[in-house]
Amino acid sequence: MRPIEILQERVAAKLAELNVSAREISLAATGQPGAIRNIISKHAMPSIDRLDAIAEHLGTTSDWLLGREGSIERTFASQTMSPESFRRLPKTLPIYGTALGADLEFDDCNGVVVNVEQTELHMSAPLDFMARPIGVTGRPDLYVVSVSGHSMEPRFDSGRRVLVDPKRSPGVGEDVVVQLRGPTFDGEEVRHVLIKQLVRRRPTVVILRQFNPAVEFEVPNEQVSSVHRVMPWDEAMGY
Repeated sequence: MRPIEILQERVAAKLAELNVSAREISLAATGQPGAIRNIISKHAMPSIDRLDAIAEHLGTTSDWLLGREGSIERTFASQTMSPESFRRLPKTLPIYGTALGADLEFDDCNGVVVNVEQTELHMSAPLDFMARPIGVTGRPDLYVVSVSGHSMEPRFDSGRRVLVDPKRSPGVGEDVVVQLRGPTFDGEEVRHVLIKQLVRRRPTVVILRQFNPAVEFEVPNEQVSSVHRVMPWDEAMGY
């Protein structure tokens, strides 16, 4: 995503969060009613001084609006965001369809074969898009999947939507979406995933945990395409 696109998305998100108009902020920050309209509609990058003024009136920083690495969202207004304001946030977060797949067999940590619930993941095209929380604007890599099945209850009920972060490596104890390799005629693609909790990673296996029934099991690395972290919704909202 280009800097101007990140800026447009984050400015729009802050306007929605604060429930103010682009004209109001433009007038307050620059004395001109069209300053933000030029950013959003005309793709015009403002000067540093003008952007600093706009950021200040939006309660944040220029670095955050531009998506610069290490920048921190300064305001905590999202904690009290109304449902109406949330619905006004840009609907750019893709939701991919899932379905319950046939159980797979893996060894548990004692070498006993156990049946593990897997999820079919259909990433050829999003089923829908949802509002992108203020804490993750400028992150086009994020995606949402719905939990299918009951293996993670009571942590995740069937139908619960989870936000997936493919960039940040998950830590021990975090929930993960493990994408499994699926061979095709011309290579491979991800067709199935395991939505579980990460126990640990070893040189040859990924050890996961599910809760219903409770079991820890090992997935050989050669079957794993990637391990993506489930981002808590509170984190995405900027709490």
